Amino acid sequence: MDSKIIFTHKDITCPPGYEIIDNRNSDIDHRLWSEIAGMKMLYDRLKKQEDDIRSGIHVEMPEWINLNHYRRMFDKDCYHRIYVAQPILLNCTLAQHYQYFHNLNDLRICGEALKATFPNLAQQFEEVLNKNILIPYIIAVMPLNQFYDYFNFIYTVLNKVLEIMRCNTYDEIVERIKNDKAYTEELKGKDCRIEYQARILSFLAERLATLYWTICSKQAAVFPAKVELLEEGQKI
Repeated sequence: MDSKIIFTHKDITCPPGYEIIDNRNSDIDHRLWSEIAGMKMLYDRLKKQEDDIRSGIHVEMPEWINLNHYRRMFDKDCYHRIYVAQPILLNCTLAQHYQYFHNLNDLRICGEALKATFPNLAQQFEEVLNKNILIPYIIAVMPLNQFYDYFNFIYTVLNKVLEIMRCNTYDEIVERIKNDKAYTEELKGKDCRIEYQARILSFLAERLATLYWTICSKQAAVFPAKVELLEEGQKI
């Protein structure tokens, strides 16, 4: 059994064979967590189903999870193997790429958070940041247990990021950006829309996903797949 999921915060028509998970219904703010809010909804639901099974309730669990979101979707032929979005080969390092579009200090904080939560991966994260490969969009096709591991990794690190930043809400992230002169100075010449740059967790999640799938590719076959862009050029 496969579970094909589309995360969204918009009213969209569900394609045949897919399920819509509306991030706006999450118990964490979708403005702060973006598609990760939908991932948490899915994670919590699957764990609840496992509890039901242990209680004797018959529930059919999916063997494979296919994660998409309203702007990007895998080809229908991507199934029963681990797929990630086609990696992007940059003409600079991953760290330099982040600095070009965002505030580099957030990436440093992400490194601190990773070291605090998964210290054994700190050196590998540094190596990934010094290479020129980005595995974008956070979406993937993977076995159920892999989804649990993937979500827990990203969610754990990003919660630590918020702790280090001393921010708990989207509004606090917005105020952090607005009130830090050094931060706004760093954004000069970039897309400085507050509502865009406040999606810090989503930007960092892509870098953590790049680390995660780079490590996984050393242990199992991870296949790149072209992704259909459903809303070309829209950043919000």
